[in-house]
Amino acid sequence: MKKLSFLTGVIALLLVVQGCYKDKGNYDYTALDEVRIDTAEAGILPAYAVYRYDTLRIEPKVFLNGSLVASEAQVSDKLSFTWSIFQATVGGPIQSRDTLSNTIRLKAPITKPAGKWIVHLAVKDLVTQVETYQRFNLDVSEVLSDGWMVLYEREGNTDVGLIVDDRTKTGVVTPRLFLDLIRSGNEAPLEGKPVAMLHSAAPLSSAQVLVASEKDMVGVERSSFQATFKFNDLFWSAPAERNVGFVGGTLVRKEMAIVNNRVHVVNFASSGLFRTNKLGVELNGEYGELEKWSTVCYGAAYDAVLYDKTNKKFKYVPSNGTAVMDFPTQLPTTGFNVGNVGLDLKASDWGLTNYEYSMMSDNAGTYLMVSNFMGVNTNVGLRKIDMSTSPGVNNVTTLSAAATGQFVLYGSGSNVYIFKYNTNLPAEMAWTAPAGEQVTCVRLQKFYFPSIQASLLPLPHQVVYIATWNETAKQGKVYSFRIDPSSGAINTATERVTEGYGKVKDMSYKWNL
Repeated sequence: MKKLSFLTGVIALLLVVQGCYKDKGNYDYTALDEVRIDTAEAGILPAYAVYRYDTLRIEPKVFLNGSLVASEAQVSDKLSFTWSIFQATVGGPIQSRDTLSNTIRLKAPITKPAGKWIVHLAVKDLVTQVETYQRFNLDVSEVLSDGWMVLYEREGNTDVGLIVDDRTKTGVVTPRLFLDLIRSGNEAPLEGKPVAMLHSAAPLSSAQVLVASEKDMVGVERSSFQATFKFNDLFWSAPAERNVGFVGGTLVRKEMAIVNNRVHVVNFASSGLFRTNKLGVELNGEYGELEKWSTVCYGAAYDAVLYDKTNKKFKYVPSNGTAVMDFPTQLPTTGFNVGNVGLDLKASDWGLTNYEYSMMSDNAGTYLMVSNFMGVNTNVGLRKIDMSTSPGVNNVTTLSAAATGQFVLYGSGSNVYIFKYNTNLPAEMAWTAPAGEQVTCVRLQKFYFPSIQASLLPLPHQVVYIATWNETAKQGKVYSFRIDPSSGAINTATERVTEGYGKVKDMSYKWNL
């Protein structure tokens, strides 16, 4: 067997030698262009650490056949450049591989969530398709601080922006604007048009931001905007259909949601500081179409306060109740009967004394209705103030009530008006948007949870935000001004403008302990 193996090997060797000897073909050899990526310059590191949404800058030198490439245009027919980013670890949520830039030098915001990443530079020879590459390790940390959230619609879907400056966080030197946080943190925006947004203080320690669109609802982590609680995670038994009407929370640490025109509630006041409790099954009760609204200011005697749009009256869920109910018979001294309002709700907000200030109307006129849902449920409707002679009341889109002054601001068309409800005078013009812009949202800077507002918000009640939409340009803007908290006078000399949003639906404060 050994001799046979040796003989076989000799024969094979002879065949190879014979084949080589007979191979007298002619070949053309082309020298490849030499591409070299030089990272030896000062300041270029093998690994980087950034906060999320920071801009990463890496400036290598690229040489082609020994000559420095000064610009992309210089070698546009010879080389292409691609900076990409992808996960460095396995396990956990799968993130997409994204292109950061097509330039020689990288200057790009990093929107990937916290974790280990690889930044990859590929220089491709367009003739031979050969790639030369260089990789850098990247460690991303989360840093979405306190700020002013902006909920908006973009191309039929829902996303959120965040304004961070010295008006929203003490000590900020360089203002920053973050856009499309839902898409950046979760690979896609929330499907459907926006409905509501709230930084919930109900699970006070975990304190997710609740964001709802017409087709979905999530609880996002406040420093990353990653959806740590998807729709099904927010319910003990999630509805099969997702027709979301509203989501909200209160200063007594409760949350409620309207889904498929049915009401779900949860009480965190007795279940700890984290989201260990969930929205319950739909409650019983007879009512018509519910308004996409609830107040953040109702007392511990309630699990929810609602407005029946069909029957034009307020409804409520008692604490630990199992059904949506009519309010009991009101005292004869009330300003109006919450159980038989007879008006259409146009816009509403909480304000002075934690009362609810609602603009409502019928064919006869428009009124400011003042309600107290913090006290006993037989003395809720406090005042009905006629404001029919005020300008723009037929086209109101938004309202914000002062919590320290006796006024409300409302938006109508391209204008913002101030109504001082104790003067017996009609509303006055407070601000006018630039040509082509319509007011979509007005919010005074305040926060419904008192301890958070007192400890974190640098200028409570002293800043007003006005969002506008330009239909032709498809552009949303947010203007902010200092405002006198008592008189409501807007100081237009303090104007700041941010843009890049879609059509703004709502705005609110977010904190990050």
